[in-house]
Amino acid sequence: MGLAAAVIVTLLAATPTAGGAGGVAAVKIFVPRGSVGTRCDRVFPLTRSVRAPAVLTGAMRALLAGPTAAERRRGYGGWFSARTAGMLRSARVAGGIAYVDFADFRRVIPNASSSCGSALLLAQLNRTATQFPTVRRAVYSFNRSRRAFYEWLQLSPPRAAPASG
Repeated sequence: MGLAAAVIVTLLAATPTAGGAGGVAAVKIFVPRGSVGTRCDRVFPLTRSVRAPAVLTGAMRALLAGPTAAERRRGYGGWFSARTAGMLRSARVAGGIAYVDFADFRRVIPNASSSCGSALLLAQLNRTATQFPTVRRAVYSFNRSRRAFYEWLQLSPPRAAPASG
Protein backbone atom coordinates (compact mmCIF):
# COMPACT_ATOMS: atom_id res chain seq x y z
CA MET A 1 0.00 0.00 0.00
CA GLY A 2 1.38 3.42 -0.94
CA LEU A 3 1.84 6.25 1.53
CA ALA A 4 -1.14 8.22 0.17
CA ALA A 5 -3.42 5.19 0.45
CA ALA A 6 -2.21 4.52 4.00
CA VAL A 7 -2.96 8.14 4.97
CA ILE A 8 -6.49 7.89 3.49
CA VAL A 9 -7.15 4.61 5.30
CA THR A 10 -5.93 6.13 8.58
CA LEU A 11 -8.11 9.23 8.12
CA LEU A 12 -11.17 7.14 7.35
CA ALA A 13 -10.53 4.91 10.35
CA ALA A 14 -10.23 7.94 12.62
CA THR A 15 -13.72 9.27 11.96
CA PRO A 16 -16.43 8.56 14.55
CA THR A 17 -18.66 7.12 11.83
CA ALA A 18 -16.06 4.83 10.23
CA GLY A 19 -17.11 1.21 9.86
CA GLY A 20 -15.17 -1.92 10.60
CA ALA A 21 -15.37 -3.29 14.11
CA GLY A 22 -12.16 -4.44 15.74
CA GLY A 23 -9.82 -2.14 13.80
CA VAL A 24 -7.32 0.20 15.35
CA ALA A 25 -7.13 3.93 14.62
CA ALA A 26 -4.56 6.56 15.48
CA VAL A 27 -6.06 9.56 17.27
CA LYS A 28 -4.64 12.53 19.12
CA ILE A 29 -5.08 13.72 22.66
CA PHE A 30 -4.18 17.32 23.41
CA VAL A 31 -2.20 18.32 26.50
CA PRO A 32 -0.04 21.24 27.63
CA ARG A 33 3.73 21.06 27.69
CA GLY A 34 5.96 23.02 30.01
CA SER A 35 4.80 26.20 31.69
CA VAL A 36 1.43 27.43 30.52
CA GLY A 37 2.34 31.08 31.18
CA THR A 38 -0.27 33.40 29.71
CA ARG A 39 -1.33 30.92 26.99
CA CYS A 40 -3.78 28.96 29.10
CA ASP A 41 -5.31 27.26 26.08
CA ARG A 42 -2.06 26.12 24.42
CA VAL A 43 -2.04 22.35 23.96
CA PHE A 44 0.00 19.91 21.91
CA PRO A 45 -0.97 16.61 20.27
CA LEU A 46 0.11 13.18 21.48
CA THR A 47 -0.81 10.13 19.42
CA ARG A 48 -2.78 7.21 20.81
CA SER A 49 -4.10 4.00 19.27
CA VAL A 50 -7.76 3.27 19.92
CA ARG A 51 -10.31 0.75 18.73
CA ALA A 52 -12.32 1.73 15.68
CA PRO A 53 -15.01 2.67 15.02
CA ALA A 54 -15.54 4.22 18.49
CA VAL A 55 -12.68 6.66 18.06
CA LEU A 56 -14.27 9.57 19.94
CA THR A 57 -14.82 7.32 22.94
CA GLY A 58 -11.27 5.99 22.66
CA ALA A 59 -9.76 9.46 22.34
CA MET A 60 -11.66 10.74 25.38
CA ARG A 61 -10.67 7.70 27.45
CA ALA A 62 -7.05 8.22 26.44
CA LEU A 63 -7.23 11.92 27.31
CA LEU A 64 -8.71 11.17 30.74
CA ALA A 65 -5.83 8.76 31.40
CA GLY A 66 -3.41 11.64 30.77
CA PRO A 67 0.15 11.57 29.48
CA THR A 68 2.29 8.50 30.10
CA ALA A 69 5.11 8.62 32.66
CA ALA A 70 7.63 9.03 29.82
CA GLU A 71 5.61 11.91 28.33
CA ARG A 72 5.39 13.58 31.75
CA ARG A 73 9.20 13.34 32.04
CA ARG A 74 9.34 15.18 28.67
CA GLY A 75 7.24 18.02 30.12
CA TYR A 76 3.71 17.09 29.06
CA GLY A 77 1.02 17.50 31.68
CA GLY A 78 -2.51 18.81 32.05
CA TRP A 79 -5.50 18.08 34.20
CA PHE A 80 -5.90 14.42 33.39
CA SER A 81 -4.06 11.52 34.98
CA ALA A 82 -4.55 8.08 36.53
CA ARG A 83 -6.93 9.81 38.98
CA THR A 84 -9.34 10.72 36.14
CA ALA A 85 -8.83 7.58 34.04
CA GLY A 86 -12.04 5.64 33.68
CA MET A 87 -14.28 8.66 34.36
CA LEU A 88 -15.83 8.72 30.88
CA ARG A 89 -19.48 7.67 31.04
CA SER A 90 -20.37 8.08 27.35
CA ALA A 91 -19.43 9.83 24.12
CA ARG A 92 -21.54 10.12 20.99
CA VAL A 93 -21.86 12.34 17.94
CA ALA A 94 -25.18 13.68 16.64
CA GLY A 95 -25.68 16.49 14.16
CA GLY A 96 -22.01 17.50 14.25
CA ILE A 97 -21.99 17.79 18.04
CA ALA A 98 -19.99 15.50 20.30
CA TYR A 99 -21.88 14.86 23.52
CA VAL A 100 -19.41 13.73 26.17
CA ASP A 101 -20.57 12.72 29.64
CA PHE A 102 -18.17 12.25 32.54
CA ALA A 103 -18.41 10.96 36.06
CA ASP A 104 -18.08 14.03 38.27
CA PHE A 105 -14.35 14.78 38.56
CA ARG A 106 -14.65 18.20 40.28
CA ARG A 107 -13.10 16.92 43.51
CA VAL A 108 -10.24 15.26 41.65
CA ILE A 109 -9.21 18.44 39.79
CA PRO A 110 -10.75 21.35 41.73
CA ASN A 111 -8.38 24.04 40.40
CA ALA A 112 -9.70 23.59 36.87
CA SER A 113 -12.46 26.04 37.76
CA SER A 114 -10.09 29.06 37.75
CA SER A 115 -10.18 31.19 34.59
CA CYS A 116 -6.85 29.86 33.28
CA GLY A 117 -7.65 26.37 34.54
CA SER A 118 -10.97 26.22 32.73
CA ALA A 119 -9.39 27.54 29.51
CA LEU A 120 -6.82 24.73 29.69
CA LEU A 121 -9.42 22.08 30.53
CA LEU A 122 -11.67 23.13 27.65
CA ALA A 123 -8.71 23.35 25.24
CA GLN A 124 -7.74 19.78 26.10
CA LEU A 125 -11.31 18.52 25.73
CA ASN A 126 -12.30 20.56 22.67
CA ARG A 127 -9.17 19.92 20.63
CA THR A 128 -9.43 16.20 21.35
CA ALA A 129 -13.15 16.04 20.46
CA THR A 130 -13.07 18.24 17.36
CA GLN A 131 -10.16 16.51 15.61
CA PHE A 132 -12.72 14.33 13.85
CA PRO A 133 -14.31 15.63 10.64
CA THR A 134 -17.82 14.79 11.84
CA VAL A 135 -17.48 16.91 15.01
CA ARG A 136 -17.96 20.69 14.75
CA ARG A 137 -18.21 21.31 18.49
CA ALA A 138 -18.56 19.46 21.78
CA VAL A 139 -20.90 19.65 24.77
CA TYR A 140 -19.86 18.20 28.14
CA SER A 141 -21.71 17.02 31.21
CA PHE A 142 -21.23 15.41 34.61
CA ASN A 143 -23.61 12.49 35.13
CA ARG A 144 -25.80 13.83 32.28
CA SER A 145 -25.95 17.35 33.77
CA ARG A 146 -24.56 20.04 31.45
CA ARG A 147 -25.39 22.60 34.11
CA ALA A 148 -23.15 20.89 36.68
CA PHE A 149 -20.20 20.78 34.29
CA TYR A 150 -20.42 24.35 32.95
CA GLU A 151 -21.38 26.05 36.20
CA TRP A 152 -18.30 24.44 37.80
CA LEU A 153 -16.28 26.33 35.16
CA GLN A 154 -18.34 29.48 35.80
CA LEU A 155 -19.84 29.33 32.31
CA SER A 156 -23.37 29.10 30.96
CA PRO A 157 -24.29 25.65 29.66
CA PRO A 158 -24.52 25.54 25.86
CA ARG A 159 -27.78 24.74 24.17
CA ALA A 160 -28.22 21.19 22.93
CA ALA A 161 -28.31 22.15 19.25
CA PRO A 162 -26.33 24.83 17.42
CA ALA A 163 -28.10 28.10 16.71
CA SER A 164 -29.58 28.16 13.22
CA GLY A 165 -28.83 30.88 10.97
